[in-house]
Amino acid sequence: MAVRLFDATEPQPTRLRGLEAAPKSRREIRRLKHRYAVIGVASLTVPFVAALVVLGVSR
Repeated sequence: MAVRLFDATEPQPTRLRGLEAAPKSRREIRRLKHRYAVIGVASLTVPFVAALVVLGVSR
């Protein structure tokens, strides 16, 4: 499904220019899912490791 974005920044546009959003390929979608999965794992792992370091230093 294509989404059309119109550039209406001019006060009185003579014509609206449609900016077509290209559909994402399966490879690109897979890459984005992988990237967000890595970011999610890192966001859970980093605080855990930091807490272990703090507990190790405090002993």
